[in-house]
Formats: sequence, structure tokens, C-alpha cells
Amino acid sequence: QSLSIKKQIGDRKGEATSLNNLGATYYSLGQYQKAINYYQQSLAIKKQLGDRTGEATSFNNLGLVYNSLGQYQKAIDFYQQSLSI
Repeated sequence: QSLSIKKQIGDRKGEATSLNNLGATYYSLGQYQKAINYYQQSLAIKKQLGDRTGEATSFNNLGLVYNSLGQYQKAIDFYQQSLSI
């Protein structure tokens, strides 16, 4: 519901936060593909807004998911993108 409301009122930063929170929840549930989807959506909005700190967080979160999937090189790539910000 939070995501829907934030979309309706045009709160892009809040929308990105809600998407990130959904990603974190799916990550905790072990539903990694859904987590990736929500983290990527959040990242796209953070890039549009120029939210560099938020971008770093999203890259780190994506790294965590890929690490859990055993896709270590992809995880490293996302961690490095996070560190470069």
C-alpha cells in the first residue's frame, strides 16, 4: 500500500525507499529474483534523482543477493560499483 500511495502522490524518493524495502523483505524470504527486481527498480529511480548514497545502497543490496545466489563475480561487480560512489 505504501508503494501505491507514493506513486499516486509522485513521491519518487519514497517510492524508491518502498521498492528497496520490498527487495529487502524478499531477500529475507529467500526469494532472490523478486529481491533483484525490486532493488533494480529502486536503483533506477535513485539514479534519476541523482541520489548517489541511495545508488550505493542499491548496488550493495544487489551484491548481497548475488552473493547469496553463489554468483560471486556478479556480487563483486556490484560491491565495487557501490564502493566507487
